[in-house]
Amino acid sequence: MRNFFKKNLKKFPKLFTFLKKYPLRFYRNIKLQELEFPRQIWIENTNHCNASCVMCPRELQTRSKSIMSFDLYEKLIIEISKYPHLVERVHMHNFGEPLLDKKLVERIKLAKDHGIKHVYFVTNASLLNSKNALNLIKSGLDEFKISFYGVNESTYNSTMKDLDFNITLNNVRNFFDLRKSLKATKPKVVLQLIPQSLNDANLEKEWVNLFKEYLDDEIGDRFNFYQLHNFGDGRDYVETMDHNIRNTCKFPWNTMVILQDGSVTACCLDYDGQINLGNVNEQSIYDIWNGEKYKKIRADFKKLNYKDYKPCQKCNFPVD
Repeated sequence: MRNFFKKNLKKFPKLFTFLKKYPLRFYRNIKLQELEFPRQIWIENTNHCNASCVMCPRELQTRSKSIMSFDLYEKLIIEISKYPHLVERVHMHNFGEPLLDKKLVERIKLAKDHGIKHVYFVTNASLLNSKNALNLIKSGLDEFKISFYGVNESTYNSTMKDLDFNITLNNVRNFFDLRKSLKATKPKVVLQLIPQSLNDANLEKEWVNLFKEYLDDEIGDRFNFYQLHNFGDGRDYVETMDHNIRNTCKFPWNTMVILQDGSVTACCLDYDGQINLGNVNEQSIYDIWNGEKYKKIRADFKKLNYKDYKPCQKCNFPVD
């Protein structure tokens, strides 16, 4: 049967192109489920950041910078807590450094007190001093990821600009030592590297050696190696063209991103909040998720129609 298709598809080049281009899209479309509430919710506690990392398009951000009000945050957590059977994770971070928020620990405790099963964030760890480390361990935080791009002062400081290699490295190691001394099993830690940031494949092993004796496999610590991406339309690391977009982005079926001012966007890569799907100051998460704007974006994405969504047009995620 396979040979039959191979022979006959050559006789019908348009059909061959169609099947080559779209099978993954149709397969994914069939598997997409329209749930009554998102599985993952990103709550941007702040979009301030103390770094100017070269891979991050912070210089293109024009929206106002602030910290989400605690009242709004509490309202969100109360609503989220009503859907424990659906919500898999609350991600307390988006386009900023979460440790700049002095109420971060209070927010984490509130989420855990309301039964949120998994609370998580991403940090550059430059502010992960002993006090913050201890408070995070005691807060009930389940997991966090540390972006650490470099093996020495030269590689790190040139990539994670405005930060200091030695300060951050000491912060990370001290956190592991403190967690071990307290015999705590949470939070588990993901240490992330973008290998391209080193400009030398031989340095990857050297990077692993910085941390490998500190990670605890039994707790669930791990390394993560991540590839550069376009950050929506913010960078051009990966070439994209309309005819290369072959996949349906599944974010509108799984994830809601709530920015610090309450605006809702479809994806964490929409760094400037250009896609407006609603505002939680005016509506509930449930009503926005089940509203007309979300219905439209899902219908458009199924057709690979990204023309009304500027950040998506150069995103490499839907590309082969």
